[in-house]
Amino acid sequence: TEAVEESGGDGDAGDDAGLTDFAAEAREGSEGDRAESDEPTDEDEATDKKTDGVVATAGVEEGVEVVVDQRELDSAIAKDLSTRDGLVTRLETLAVGDYVLSDRVAVERKSAADFVDSMLDSDRSMFEQVGELSRAYARPVMVVEGTNLYGQRDIDPNAIRGALASLAVDFDVSVLRTEGEDDTTELLATVAKREQETRDREVSVHGEKTTKTRAEQQEYVVSSIADIGPVTARTLLEHFGTVEAVMTAPEDDLLEVDGVGPVTAERIREVVGSEYE
Repeated sequence: TEAVEESGGDGDAGDDAGLTDFAAEAREGSEGDRAESDEPTDEDEATDKKTDGVVATAGVEEGVEVVVDQRELDSAIAKDLSTRDGLVTRLETLAVGDYVLSDRVAVERKSAADFVDSMLDSDRSMFEQVGELSRAYARPVMVVEGTNLYGQRDIDPNAIRGALASLAVDFDVSVLRTEGEDDTTELLATVAKREQETRDREVSVHGEKTTKTRAEQQEYVVSSIADIGPVTARTLLEHFGTVEAVMTAPEDDLLEVDGVGPVTAERIREVVGSEYE
């Protein structure tokens, strides 16, 4: 997390909690662990009894706050954060980023596979997303989650290293690696506490996505009609030429498109042709 504090932006460097502070905290924590008995504490029992949490949206005024984008609910991170004492989660549809940890820190989270895929997506590239994030927040963070980053797809590892270097050097983004969702959760909680408790900063959501091009809007419409995804949507549009033609195409014609099988074709026709109920 130190990269988040030291990578430029506003604030007085003298007020930062430095590496020596964390080293001291680690030593104190280690000594405390050795001094404790093996008997379970009330806190341990409370943790064992903790039930699945629900992301809070209102009603709590105190505590460290993390704003979570709606799309992150598929991960276990939001639920885990919402069950932690002293930490409040707020669910929003964020214009940019996946998590907001203060008025200056927002996080874009990508799995190793998503990271590589977004490098190759010319229509909605990772660099476009990061550009929007860095324009909206002074300390943007990219979390790359997973241990097999260089084993994703058939891509030169140097191209991945080049992307990582570009994020740090060209976009001034702190790139942090985590092993998995649990590790990411701990990292987010740590950064949020440092920002809001150590630096006494508040959470502020801001930033807007750039306007979608007409092609992006067309792809969005087609990809959403049956959850077929952007790749198949582009293929369908390239084949038929217009959204209207895709919508009105018979099932046999849909099957002529590369990547469209019977299940997808049937689903498209069912969604487009069924009566609204």
